[in-house]
Amino acid sequence: MKLTQHLAVTGIAAAARFPFRSGEQILLFSVGSVLIDVDHYFLYIRRTGRFDVRGMFRYFEELWKIEKDIPYVGLCLFHTFDFFLAVGLLAFHYPVMLSLLAGLLFHFVVDLFDLVRKGVPFIRAYFLLEHLIRRRDKGYPYY
Repeated sequence: MKLTQHLAVTGIAAAARFPFRSGEQILLFSVGSVLIDVDHYFLYIRRTGRFDVRGMFRYFEELWKIEKDIPYVGLCLFHTFDFFLAVGLLAFHYPVMLSLLAGLLFHFVVDLFDLVRKGVPFIRAYFLLEHLIRRRDKGYPYY
């Protein structure tokens, strides 16, 4: 999904949580739901060696046009169950992290529905170990 779409669905979800959660919890939910995509920037830097944020958006715009032809795009670390588990473990010591985790998981579910709708649910790895295996495939990286 595009950034504007994520901002819109996060805004709606945060507004729905408003009567039941504190301002801090809503803020952390929203931060988790949007900043999870920072890992796309890291993927862009690794692939291109450039740090240009506008270039990253252009890169992924082009990638979306050919995503059905790419069996695996690469690691988006913040979209893995390993990362969710780490944040969940932190929440045992810092309960406020539960709201951040809720935002991360909300984003993940929205992304998953979008990937299934597009017919590319396995274009990214869901576990770090999965990435370590899939990156050895012939022709990786594909783009």
